[in-house]
Amino acid sequence: MNHYSILIITFGFVAGCASESPPALTAENPASPSAPEATSQPLRYALMPDNLTKKTRDLFAKAGKQEEQPSPTPAQGENGMGQMPGMKMP
Repeated sequence: MNHYSILIITFGFVAGCASESPPALTAENPASPSAPEATSQPLRYALMPDNLTKKTRDLFAKAGKQEEQPSPTPAQGENGMGQMPGMKMP
């Protein structure tokens, strides 16, 4: 019984969709082949960086210059790289 009810419901949906005619497309509808094309002007300077991009590049340039400066090295004193506590050589 369940198999037949699914078949009847499916047939009802298909028949309902097939009997409905599509709406007429007017010239104002963008899907209409007779609709005019949208007028859009090309972007000026589309590849030119904006102010936010310029500020970001400046920040990265400043950060890069700070990293290029050598960092101070620790003094080679009693606990330097040459002598570690507990590792005294005879």
